[in-house]
Amino acid sequence: MRIDGRAYRTIWPGDDARSVVVIDQTRLPFRFETREIGSLAAAAEAIATMIVRGAPLIGVTAAYGMALAMRVDPSDAGVTHAFDALARTRPTAVNLRWALDRMRGVLQGVAPDARAALAW
Repeated sequence: MRIDGRAYRTIWPGDDARSVVVIDQTRLPFRFETREIGSLAAAAEAIATMIVRGAPLIGVTAAYGMALAMRVDPSDAGVTHAFDALARTRPTAVNLRWALDRMRGVLQGVAPDARAALAW
């Protein structure tokens, strides 16, 4: 979409390359605001509070949440913790579960020290 002549997506990597930015959908259509998501907790909150809405965007936000979590704890326990924390946000969301299953499958197949880069 275009806002004041600038093209936007619903989610994009932050300028710091350590976060993502989303359009806060709880503010639409009356206000256009963005939110920075820089942690697993922030990604889970964005999904749970409907800052991000729509099945595809929820799945992408969950995948980025896993990537952000791998920067903090790329261990097997860290993968499980991130997966579980994000899965609890919307237990019946199909795209959320699909994204989490896919991320977990890819991440479990590599050494922990390679997970953060691969996930991003």
